[in-house]
Amino acid sequence: MKRFELIDHTADIGIIAYGNTLAELFENAAYGLFSVIIEIDMVEPKERYKIYVNAMDEEELLISWLNELIYFWEVKRVLGSMFKVNIISNSSLEGELYGEVFNPKKHRIEHIVKAVTYYNFKLTREEKGWRAQVILDI
Repeated sequence: MKRFELIDHTADIGIIAYGNTLAELFENAAYGLFSVIIEIDMVEPKERYKIYVNAMDEEELLISWLNELIYFWEVKRVLGSMFKVNIISNSSLEGELYGEVFNPKKHRIEHIVKAVTYYNFKLTREEKGWRAQVILDI
């Protein structure tokens, strides 16, 4: 199963993420997000950062998870290249971001992602697993 694919959107960029489990879907959506921000193969998983997210439901949990990853990039200047997610309930998760601090000599930013939007957002369970469509505000 592929992790994610990018979709065209008028002024933004979209991601369709896939996963056999909901946790795998969240991890693959994170790969998709950071693949939009940077050439992810240039980011080494040197450091581990713990992330805890709470929300109202699974849909909001995914959006909150991705927005928290954007926070790590925007505020802490941490880029991710590997992600682990443990879904505690339909409204909370424990996640891990493995990556490194941005180095302008090593990393080239592809897109500035401001936030994950609710526009055209979809989270569905399908016969072969999970699928989510997310639009990123760039």
